[in-house]
Amino acid sequence: MAVQHIIDALVADWDRVTHLLGPDGRTRLRGLVDALRSAQSSDERAAIAHALTRLLGELLPHDDPVFADAGVRYANPGQIRELDRLLVAISGDARLYGRPRSAKERILTHDWESAADLRERGHAPDAFGVIKLHRDDGSASVPLFQFDESGTPLEVVLRVNWLLRAHEDPWGAADWWFSTNAWLAEPPYELIGRTSDDLLLAAAVAVTEG
Repeated sequence: MAVQHIIDALVADWDRVTHLLGPDGRTRLRGLVDALRSAQSSDERAAIAHALTRLLGELLPHDDPVFADAGVRYANPGQIRELDRLLVAISGDARLYGRPRSAKERILTHDWESAADLRERGHAPDAFGVIKLHRDDGSASVPLFQFDESGTPLEVVLRVNWLLRAHEDPWGAADWWFSTNAWLAEPPYELIGRTSDDLLLAAAVAVTEG
């Protein structure tokens, strides 16, 4: 694998790729970054950079765009120094590297469908409390984490969205769901069904109360 190419592609498409990695993959990625910070030699740093490419190769589909045109197998020392800079930058905040992204751009990297398409499928994108992201062209994008398999809005999502006043600031509410939370150590939307509803509600209350 071409380490330089893969790292560049990872940094450029961070939100999409880390979404695919899932919670365990992101934990492993953070471990590699921590190891890089304490590395004592260029050989050790190079080994960590290659470990990162192996992690991506293990967890991402083989035809993922990150691996496109990766025709060079090894990075030279100059590239490894650049990898050090890039990997250290990957510290949990995608806004710190690559082309600066607005909150709206970051939010729309996550799974969504148009409100019109959801209505046709029998979902309820217009229910009070469901986040609808109104776009410049007049359409509305609706994040899909808010629904169960039948298309019914999840009760905990509606309750949290009410606390976050999503009806007044849907983009702000969506940003809360998709950003790593200081209380929860993960993006809240990934914890739906994995942790208690009360914990998600408490985290939302903590934000609203400052």
